[in-house]
Amino acid sequence: MSKLAAALSKSQLIGRRPAILTTLLIVVVVVGALIVIPLWRDSATPATIDAANLVPVCEVAEGDPARESNRRIAESAVADLLSGTRSYLGPCAEYGASLPLGGGRITAFSQTNEAGEPLAVGLTADDAVYDALPYEPPSGRLWCHDKNADGVVADHGECAGGHETVLPLGNTFTARADVPFTYVLANWNPHGHVPPGVWDTAHFDVHFYLNDNAERLAIRPGSCPQLTDCDDYRLGKILPDPKYRHPDYVDLDAVEPGMGQHLIDSTTPELNGGDFTSTFIYGSWNGEITFLEPMVALSRYEALRSDNREDSCVDIKQPQAWQQPGWYPTKYCLRHRDNRAETLTTLEGFVRHTAG
Repeated sequence: MSKLAAALSKSQLIGRRPAILTTLLIVVVVVGALIVIPLWRDSATPATIDAANLVPVCEVAEGDPARESNRRIAESAVADLLSGTRSYLGPCAEYGASLPLGGGRITAFSQTNEAGEPLAVGLTADDAVYDALPYEPPSGRLWCHDKNADGVVADHGECAGGHETVLPLGNTFTARADVPFTYVLANWNPHGHVPPGVWDTAHFDVHFYLNDNAERLAIRPGSCPQLTDCDDYRLGKILPDPKYRHPDYVDLDAVEPGMGQHLIDSTTPELNGGDFTSTFIYGSWNGEITFLEPMVALSRYEALRSDNREDSCVDIKQPQAWQQPGWYPTKYCLRHRDNRAETLTTLEGFVRHTAG
């Protein structure tokens, strides 16, 4: 019986061998897949991400424009997102003050990347702003002087500054010790200003200030050039040391009350027979650089709104050194966001500098 049982057992084992081998093969395949697939996935993922070319965007919730969230999406999906929502490129902005002008609002903002590096400081203006801008009186009558002493302050010729709007930047941004910018001063000049034949057309002066607003407000109107108080005029004529000024930027006697000295690029086209569309100005006061200013013709913004002009950026001529350490821009940009019906005037291309 024992021999018979052993023979039967051996026969059964031989009969079951194909099934056992099949089971072992399945186990090997499954274990191999569990090992290989994660390795393949880990090696393929970076290539897949690179191929997708993910783009940082700020997604704005439909029906709730105040709710913004940072995302990274495939470049191929950006156009659809922007066309269907109020979302925009880049990280979500920190907004500063927003105030009415014309038929809309203008708003100060800043953007920083994940590492905390500033990407843009700017001003947005609703398209509706341009549809109802004030033309008369030509200024807000904040900086006036009765220069002919007739007892009447004339709107034309005895008031400077245009219509000004002060817009502090966001608290988080301005609290940083490495960011020098504090607020935006937007001046709408419906009839332009001196010199005649150069900047006497409707335009915006978009000042990005580095000093306190109180110091700017202390620059008084008076009887010296550009309706500036004579004591203050003398302070405005004290220029920063040459290493803090690009050599093309010169003093053309443009000290103004409520602003300070304007250092002008002597090579700008409109001073050399060309047309004025936009130009860049350095501002100073009592030997210090106090603001950076894109000056932009109204016609330039209108061209952006009507798609007759593409978005553009212009390099800023750099000084040899900066007086204060921090992040400073290397270009200014003019853009239009069709999906948000707004223009942007920004400083971008920030580079960190030590004090020179």
